[in-house]
Amino acid sequence: MASDQFGYQMMEIGKIQQDWQNVSERMGEMTKKLDQIKAAVVRATEVDLAASAFAGLPGFGAALEVMKDAKKIASEAGALAQAKQQLTSELAADAQKIKAVISEYEAIERKIVESLKPKPPVTAPTPPKPAPPAPAPGPGGGGKHGGGGSGGGGGSHSGDDGGGGSGGSGGSGGGSGDAGAPGGKHDGGHLKDLSRGDWSTKYLYGAKGWEDWPSKHHPHRTNGHGDGVIKAPNLDGLSDDRKGIVERALERAEHKLGYSQSAETNGYRVDCSGLVSCAWGLPGPGLDTYGLMKPSVSHQIGKGDLRPGDAMIAGDHTLIFGGWANAAHTEYIGIEDSGSAGCVSHVIPYPYFHGDTSYHPYRRNGVE
Repeated sequence: MASDQFGYQMMEIGKIQQDWQNVSERMGEMTKKLDQIKAAVVRATEVDLAASAFAGLPGFGAALEVMKDAKKIASEAGALAQAKQQLTSELAADAQKIKAVISEYEAIERKIVESLKPKPPVTAPTPPKPAPPAPAPGPGGGGKHGGGGSGGGGGSHSGDDGGGGSGGSGGSGGGSGDAGAPGGKHDGGHLKDLSRGDWSTKYLYGAKGWEDWPSKHHPHRTNGHGDGVIKAPNLDGLSDDRKGIVERALERAEHKLGYSQSAETNGYRVDCSGLVSCAWGLPGPGLDTYGLMKPSVSHQIGKGDLRPGDAMIAGDHTLIFGGWANAAHTEYIGIEDSGSAGCVSHVIPYPYFHGDTSYHPYRRNGVE
C-alpha cells in the first residue's frame, strides 16, 4: 500500500475497499436466505386451495386471503432478488474500480519519489580557452553578436543611440608582454599605464592588413575614423586607480582609433578587449573577453556596486563603465571599441543596446 506523504489517503481508500467487500459478502448471505424464503413461498402458492378438500371447511375464505398475500410476497421477493443481484454486481465492479485507483496512485507516487531523488550535479562547461598566437590571424569570427572564436572574439554590434558595440575581442590570450617599455602617461595608483606611447599601427598574428581577420562584417573603421568622445565621464572624486583606468580608455577614444582584431596601436589590439586590457593595466596586446573574466583577473559585482573603471562584459564584447548618465541608473557612459563605431565614449542603456542581458559588471582585482 502506498504511503500518505503526497496527500493521498491510501489507508482510507483501502478501508473503503474492505467495507465494499464486507457488504458484498453480506449481500451474498442475504441472497441465500432470500432464496430459501422465496422457494417456500413459491411452494405455498402452488397449492390449489379451491380444488382441495379444505374448500368446505370453516375459515376457508381467510386461507384464500393468505394465499393471495403469499403470491404477492412471492412476486415482490422475485423483484427484490433481481434488484439485489444487480446491486451485488455493481458492488463487485466498484471494488475493482477502487483497486484500480489504488494501483494508479501507487504508480504515481513511485514516479514522484523517483523524480525527487537527488540528481548528480551537472558540471558547467569550461569556457573556451584562447588559442596561442599563430602565423595566421588568431581572432575568430562568430558569436552571438558576430564575435567569439578561439583566440578571441570579433564581429560587431550595430547598436543605436550614438553607435553600437563591438563584438568580442580577439587576442593573444594572456598577453605576451611585448608592448615594450611603458610609454603611457596615465598611471593610476598601483595600476600602471603599460602602453607604448606609439600610435602607429602594427599587425599581429602574421596579418597583412587591417581587415586580415575572420569577420562577417567587413570593412571596419580604421584608426583616426572612430566616433571618439561623444560624451565624457566625470572624473571628479575618483581614486587614483579608477581615474587612471578611465583616462587610459578615454585616450584611445580621443585618438579615434578604429576596430581591427589583427592590428595593434599603442601596445594593444585595436578591439574591445584590447581597450579594456589597456585601461586595466594588463600586459599588451591584451586578453580576450574570457581572459578578462578569469578569477585571477577580475570578479563579478552587482549593478548597485558599479563605479567608474569597472567593466561590462559579455562573452563576445566588453567595455569600460564611465559612470551613470542619469539618476535612475538606466543609462551610463561607456567607453568601448565598437565594430561599427570604432573607439567611442557615449551613453549606453543598461545593460547594453537592445536590452541585451548577457552583459554583467566586473571589477579588476585589487581595485577598491
